[in-house]
Amino acid sequence: MVKYQVSLKIKDDPDPNEKYSYPLDLNLNQENHPQQIFTPEICQRMRDVLQNKSGCKIGTAHLNQIISAWIEDIREGYRDTTVILDLTLLIATNIKNVREGGNQEIPALLPPDLKEIEPQVGAFPSLIFS
Repeated sequence: MVKYQVSLKIKDDPDPNEKYSYPLDLNLNQENHPQQIFTPEICQRMRDVLQNKSGCKIGTAHLNQIISAWIEDIREGYRDTTVILDLTLLIATNIKNVREGGNQEIPALLPPDLKEIEPQVGAFPSLIFS
């Protein structure tokens, strides 16, 4: 069995050397017919692993892009494939699903205590105009 690996790089990542990889061990028949490898179960597992490692949302279109690039490289005999994608963070995509569970009541308004207020210099100005 031969080990093949796809590596995902995130475009505009603060660490340009950061890669998230997913390996597969393939036999000779699988190397010759790589399109048969990618069953829905393997595709979902690959998506889950890459999402967990990168912290980014991998949609179906991105997953298909990764798989098609990997299949092409396997056919040509390359054992390492690197795909660079512009992905959004999982937390950014799930922020609309956040439900605030805290106290939502508006606190009671307290009138200010003006008894202790005194003028620093002079007197209070006359508030009544004559």
